[in-house]
Amino acid sequence: MPSVNSTNTALMAEGTAGQAKIPCGVVVTRSCMALFATGFNAWSQLSLGRNPGYDEPDDLFSFTKVLEAQRIERPVAGLSWTLGALRRDGVVCMAGVGLGDVDDYEASHTFAEAANGEILGIQDDNIPVPGEEGGSEAQKVLAKYASRSAIRTENRQRSWRCESPVRTVAAFDAGFVILYQDGTVATLGDARFEDCLGRDITDDSPADEPGIVPDLANLGEPIKHVSAGGYALAALAESGGIYLWGMSPSGAQRRQQPFSTLCGVPNYVEVDDGKDVQDMALGDSHAIALTTDGSVYVIGDNSSGQIGLGKTAREQVQSWTEVSFDAPDGHEIVAVAAGPRSSFILTSPVQA
Repeated sequence: MPSVNSTNTALMAEGTAGQAKIPCGVVVTRSCMALFATGFNAWSQLSLGRNPGYDEPDDLFSFTKVLEAQRIERPVAGLSWTLGALRRDGVVCMAGVGLGDVDDYEASHTFAEAANGEILGIQDDNIPVPGEEGGSEAQKVLAKYASRSAIRTENRQRSWRCESPVRTVAAFDAGFVILYQDGTVATLGDARFEDCLGRDITDDSPADEPGIVPDLANLGEPIKHVSAGGYALAALAESGGIYLWGMSPSGAQRRQQPFSTLCGVPNYVEVDDGKDVQDMALGDSHAIALTTDGSVYVIGDNSSGQIGLGKTAREQVQSWTEVSFDAPDGHEIVAVAAGPRSSFILTSPVQA
């Protein structure tokens, strides 16, 4: 995971270990994907497409192009940093504060970090083979660590064999949500936040062990994507329905979720009179969704521009609102993403 430091890192694209740093623009080709960002930018963490210089950066209140490259993966964002993976020659773009070395960048795409500092990710492990002295076989495991430094020292807290391959791990403030390749969803976290786990905590299904979310397992269709932010969690079903669960945060310092019906049961959330959703993401107090007709909808807090509706929309937006967004000529929107106080739109050339 990115190590903490106090230096504002100017944008560079870094290759694999031993390669020189090169400006991100070097990888731009005629058939480019494009990444657009909006939101909190106090550490120039959204300045993926340029060197932010020495001026105090401004928050972005509308979706602004920040990166172009031949191939861009879904960005990973913390409060003060953003990583944009350009899967071409192992290049990774980075901006903001709190970035470490190349290994840290790669870890950020395979690990998730909760607000309490705990980290969960997928790792290779050697499992002993019964009946074979000294024999072992490679096995994917879910590995949990108490902190970033514990990863570097390989001081693993717990691990669980992955009976089904893991597709996604996402973190909320007090735990994690896990999506398996077979479309089932599990949660892991703190028993004090049982509503965030979406399941009953029992001796047979403790909070600190991965446990299946039963209401999602009983939908009759697989889940294809999960996201989390603050104390809210979301699952996107194969048919395009969003299911939300969790709890409203306590304390005056916490930003309120726009979803007033959050509870321990995943409930269907309608977007614009029931449109099917292709992709979605949650921030600390906002959400973004891409519908199958190519429209982008947002909801929640816009105090830092994180839902991209302009500077005049600073209050909580309580209903899904369509974003006025024009993709580049010949492009279509293929994904959305969110950081704690930022949102992203990813576009790609339309396939012939």
